[in-house]
Amino acid sequence: MRQLVLFAAIVAALSVGGTAKAQSMRGREIGAQRNGPVAKLVELERRKNEWLRQRFLGR
Repeated sequence: MRQLVLFAAIVAALSVGGTAKAQSMRGREIGAQRNGPVAKLVELERRKNEWLRQRFLGR
């Protein structure tokens, strides 16, 4: 359980900062380099955060 909470905290920390465009570009670059399950989860989280920012903050 603690590992899951730690993983969620790491993913949240990685998704904070920068603009949505910069994050999506960085996520695509990382996705092109890594195809493991963690990289896929991180990319999914970034896309979700980008969608939320666009939807609710208009960025």
